[in-house]
Amino acid sequence: MFFRKKKRFITIEISSNQEGADMSKTFKTIICFIFSLLLIICPGCGRRPVQPLHELIRPPVWPSPPETARIKYLYSISTPDDIGWVPSFFERTLGFFAGPRENRQLVKPFGIFFSRKEVLYVADPGIHMVHIFNLKEHQYDKITKFGKTDFVSPIGVVMDEHGNLYVSDSILRRVFVYDPEGEPVMEIGKDDRMLRPTGIAINPSLKRLYVVDTVSHSVKVFNLEGKFLFDFGKRGNADGEFNFPTSLTIDRKGCLYVNDSLNFRVQVFDPDGRFVSLFGKHGDGMGEFSLPKGVALDSQGHIYVADAIFDSVQIFNSKGALLLYFGEAGHGPGNFWIPTSIFIDHNDRIFVSDSFNQRVQVFRFVGGSRS
Repeated sequence: MFFRKKKRFITIEISSNQEGADMSKTFKTIICFIFSLLLIICPGCGRRPVQPLHELIRPPVWPSPPETARIKYLYSISTPDDIGWVPSFFERTLGFFAGPRENRQLVKPFGIFFSRKEVLYVADPGIHMVHIFNLKEHQYDKITKFGKTDFVSPIGVVMDEHGNLYVSDSILRRVFVYDPEGEPVMEIGKDDRMLRPTGIAINPSLKRLYVVDTVSHSVKVFNLEGKFLFDFGKRGNADGEFNFPTSLTIDRKGCLYVNDSLNFRVQVFDPDGRFVSLFGKHGDGMGEFSLPKGVALDSQGHIYVADAIFDSVQIFNSKGALLLYFGEAGHGPGNFWIPTSIFIDHNDRIFVSDSFNQRVQVFRFVGGSRS
């Protein structure tokens, strides 16, 4: 998926009769030829050893001992090197000719999706692309455009049950759809219905795409063919109203959890947009919010909210009571610097976009309940 094998050919032509040839260019050609020959004879020379993602010997856990651990740090990803990616022979040879290799470093990671095939998709508005890390196959790819349209601010990313990928671009005001082979299929939003699409989520049973439209303070709902169905929400602080919402997630029953960022709360709705409940308020105490950015649920229904100002992730039960938090400001394992998004997979691995640390940190909910 999204990793298409491309045939690449290198042709080196040297004219023995050319007079006045530039010596530096000839010398570089010879060096490149010798370098290529060495790579053929010894393909492992100069490679970074392929090392599978592994846990630290003593990873940070929360809460701290002697209490029973609920959350454990696993690893972080900043570049393809972190997943053991090794460029092919042609990529390495072409890279030598071309000079410094292109930037594959996470710059400002935001939306995250992790598939059942162990592929991590990271929307990165800081470098106008979606990074694709295949953890199982140790491969790397990227998406930078839809057809001839370059990304400007890719923010949200999600995949449906058929392997189609959806990417929201907040500046282009579109949600772009790609098939499982990475080919452009459809763009949603040509009618300029959305002002600033950000967080996106899919209800597979209802075959609906939910899009947070931050500037219009609403959630737009489409079917998976791109047809607009309805929207809900308006600006305000009453139940069911929003003040710059940013992200959302869906539970097993189809209920929506919407991060109502500047109302400093999480609101819950049924699949048709009817208000159910809310929790959270502005403050600097436990269970309060300063700038909630991401929201996700684990297998037991605990609600995780990333706060960009507190540099932490708070965990709540279904009634909105705080159970635990993890993380603090910093740059080490388990520390954050403006976390912006969170995703939890079917194995309770927790992926957090640690935006200003230019990485995605991965944790695991290791069981137990405090509800």
